[in-house]
Amino acid sequence: MCLFAFVRLSANTLEKFSLEEKVGQLMMVHFIGKTVNEDAKILIQEIKVGGIIYYNWANGLTSPRQVQDLSVGLQKLTDENLFPFPLFIGVDQEGGRVTRLKEGFTQFPANRAVGETGDPNFAEEVAYCIGQELKAVGINMNFAPVVDVDSNPNNPIIGMRSFGDDPEVVLNFGKKALRGYKKANIIATLKHYPGHGDVEVDSHLDLPIIHKSIEELKQVELFPFIGLSSDAEIIMTAHLLVPALDGDNCSTLSQKTLDYLRDTMQYQGVIISDSLVMEGVLKRYHTVDEVAIQALNAGCDILLFGGRQLVDGNIQQELTVKDFQRIHHSIVNAVKSGRISEERLNQAIERILDLKKKHFKLMLL
Repeated sequence: MCLFAFVRLSANTLEKFSLEEKVGQLMMVHFIGKTVNEDAKILIQEIKVGGIIYYNWANGLTSPRQVQDLSVGLQKLTDENLFPFPLFIGVDQEGGRVTRLKEGFTQFPANRAVGETGDPNFAEEVAYCIGQELKAVGINMNFAPVVDVDSNPNNPIIGMRSFGDDPEVVLNFGKKALRGYKKANIIATLKHYPGHGDVEVDSHLDLPIIHKSIEELKQVELFPFIGLSSDAEIIMTAHLLVPALDGDNCSTLSQKTLDYLRDTMQYQGVIISDSLVMEGVLKRYHTVDEVAIQALNAGCDILLFGGRQLVDGNIQQELTVKDFQRIHHSIVNAVKSGRISEERLNQAIERILDLKKKHFKLMLL
């Protein structure tokens, strides 16, 4: 099954993009629908979003056939765009309790169970198998592996999602997991930078704080990211306050923290935010629009708008297509007013297109 047509890119393609098209490529959003519907058409053909994230509650995900048909239908919507770039289609398929694809899909153990085998090769095998199943249904991005070090037994959000409480173990298993996803030709996502393991607050609900020196962070939280950043295509931020990196701003909104990843750790790939509707990141700025502007300025390349459904199950609180239209408009206006520089915007777009060229056979003339 071929999902992607060849798209020919010239060296000055970026100059041909309208501002609205550029901003659309930054956005990774969800919509409610088990099949392609009018909301999906607006997102892909009007806002021209760069990616879609799937959720059980929003998209059904009731069988491999249903997911495959949905993926194919969404990709076909891009054909009518002036620049028909394939979509990133992503999902949280970590294994264990964070598993979106269930009916008809293999249920793999959580990372902790894999880590406790003592054999990192199992991480590669599990990732490869998950990746094959994702690829078969048209999903090209997995928000995994988790490489947070589970160093706090009172952590309410990581726990079994981590390979363990030993940074070296997490590094070794994470490295193999990345290899497995690469073999399956799935874009893997290291998460959650700079490390979500030593907290006692769920960042879906509030902003956790990690009181450690930079040296302590390098020995634990940052250790897997330092060792794996050269192998990663995407790294996801965490909504944390880490005073050793930035005492004022949540990591997702912190240029200092993301510059540390770029400059000190020499990471060259795409940075994606964790969901910008989580309370940990909304705590200070309150509106998703403002948070999105701050995240882009800080250095996030892809702005992920996941669902509040992850927390309280209240579908009335979910972002709608109208919300995404408003957010898109707010970012466009921020560029026009100079709050976001064209240079920062173009940096993000270039990284996104480089990744799409690599995985979707886009051709640069």
